[in-house]
Amino acid sequence: MIRLRQVCIASPTIADADELADIFGVRIAYRDPMIVDFGLENALLGFGGTFVELIAPLKEGTTATRFLAKHPDGGGYMVIHDTDEYEAIRRRVDEQGIRIAYESTPELRDPEKNLPEYGYDSFRHLQLHPHSVGGTLLEFNQTDGGEELFGAYAPAGIHWHDEVQGDDLPRIVGAECTSSDSDAMAATWGSLMGKPVEKDDQGTTIQLDGGGVDRFVPGPVDAFTRLTIETADPASVLGRARSKGYEVTGSQFTFCGVHIVSVPR
Repeated sequence: MIRLRQVCIASPTIADADELADIFGVRIAYRDPMIVDFGLENALLGFGGTFVELIAPLKEGTTATRFLAKHPDGGGYMVIHDTDEYEAIRRRVDEQGIRIAYESTPELRDPEKNLPEYGYDSFRHLQLHPHSVGGTLLEFNQTDGGEELFGAYAPAGIHWHDEVQGDDLPRIVGAECTSSDSDAMAATWGSLMGKPVEKDDQGTTIQLDGGGVDRFVPGPVDAFTRLTIETADPASVLGRARSKGYEVTGSQFTFCGVHIVSVPR
């Protein structure tokens, strides 16, 4: 199982998380107290078992600070997948010589960081350097008991289910990256996942478990640039975005440098 679980958007201010939550009618499910170790603060918005994470720097000299120096209005920072195939993916990373930006496992962490109250006692995650995977930071993670969408998911803590309730909640169904060589980027991601790469009239895609899609299209910027969110009432979402001053074009608006598309469930 490899599932599109979360995307991360870098923003100059964490207050943007409340803005996006209002637009989609969702709640902030978690704020990770341990991300301060990286000089960041975050907020995870609960989209029906999937998550949009906003991060903002708390100090200078962080990777997010350097990213925002290039993208002062914010931008797509990372595409995150959860899996029960962590060891297989980790082996492919080594076999293909992919550069690792960060890895954390129970064995690598200091014992005091393996905190069961945050779900981190079993958590493994691997972040791959953008230069090795086509231009977007790519993460795979695994939490024991996380095979089901509403099972365990350590990045959201252990109480996120209390904030993510209701049958009509929006859900992330697609993440799109632009690349100067989108076919090569798709091939790299597909080979790491052990999944086929498909072509359609919109670009190159990888179909993920749970109905999500990673999409790759040609473009001058190597980045995660578009997010597709399925919702029960797209017109209301777009209306709220418009009322907050965002320019709506067709079914999408641009938020912190990311084109967000609202499609019907």
